[in-house]
Amino acid sequence: MRVQYFEPQQLPKPSKEFKNSFDAYLNLCEFKEEEKLGILFFLGATIPERINSADALDDEYKLHLQVLSLYSKSTGDFSDYGDLNDGYFSEWIYNANLAISKIMGDESPIDENLRTLPNSTVIVGKANPIKDFLDIFEEKAYNLNAIQNLNDVLFSKAGLHLKEKSYSYSRAYEAGFAYRFMMMQMDVKGTDYLLSRISSFLSPLYQTLFYSPFLFVFNQRAFKANHLFSQILNNFYGGPESKLFPIAQSIHRYHQFIFYKEESIELKDFWNFNKKSIEGSAIHVFFNAVNISKTNLKSNASLIKQSGEIFDKNIIDSKISTNDFLNAILHVIKSKYSNSVFFSELNEGWNAKWDKGWNNKGEYIQFLVILFYETCLHALVTEEIYD
Repeated sequence: MRVQYFEPQQLPKPSKEFKNSFDAYLNLCEFKEEEKLGILFFLGATIPERINSADALDDEYKLHLQVLSLYSKSTGDFSDYGDLNDGYFSEWIYNANLAISKIMGDESPIDENLRTLPNSTVIVGKANPIKDFLDIFEEKAYNLNAIQNLNDVLFSKAGLHLKEKSYSYSRAYEAGFAYRFMMMQMDVKGTDYLLSRISSFLSPLYQTLFYSPFLFVFNQRAFKANHLFSQILNNFYGGPESKLFPIAQSIHRYHQFIFYKEESIELKDFWNFNKKSIEGSAIHVFFNAVNISKTNLKSNASLIKQSGEIFDKNIIDSKISTNDFLNAILHVIKSKYSNSVFFSELNEGWNAKWDKGWNNKGEYIQFLVILFYETCLHALVTEEIYD
């Protein structure tokens, strides 16, 4: 495994513009303080892994270095954060990997990927199982709800320690960065294994947040032109390189018309999820998405029918009432993503509140993305949706 070496002290200066944008994301998602701190700790801990894929002789390498200190610049020395207990973070990182194995049905031993210290029985990064935490995922199959819950719990638990020590957001990021460097001094391969499993097991919401420093550096125009909702949608179907892109392209184009002001990068005023509001947006998302069936984008229906991505095959070429179509979409989302906390809002109608049962508003916005995507996808293959 190639590991690029660099001096953290020589990294570029942080970007105040990016930090303000990222903090705005955290505020929009209405994360608790400990969740924000935990997210930033893991952003700092996981972000260096991508630099190993860059060639140190290429100009792109300098851009990767810029990414590493975009939010804040760490010394890379965990002793500078000596008020923190590194064992606390190691315990949660190890247990998150145990939970990932449970969810994935992976019975291969984690410890085989970790280093045992010479003349010792100590395994670097290993910790005792946290039974109450792991019991949450005892019967979990692989689905978006399980991934989201694991992410939320992990970031919240890590952030509690940082909150107790009164860490700022910048310092939380720096501590995560330094933690990775400290652990790599003892076990390069094992540290990369444990942290890369966490970074590869993120919901579309967290994929968006963790990728945002790279987007800012490598495609700043796209970063500035897209709302968090749009970026989550892009990550949800996998972006232009995804096999879903040919069928998702029409949906993405339609969402730009529905959500953004004309010739603007601002969301239309009536989207409540973009405000500090308790009013929900699910019913608005659903009815706007249904209307894609009345556009010329329906000319792509044959491609979508052949894609195998329609979960409810009964909807194909059907004539169906709006209410029956809504119930079908709810069933699709519950079956595919194992989440039904949205039922109350959609059943209550136009004046329903959004915050019933969600871990945070970020998870709610992610649900709106899924609702929009699945509704559009299935609406395009109907013959007619009538009132």
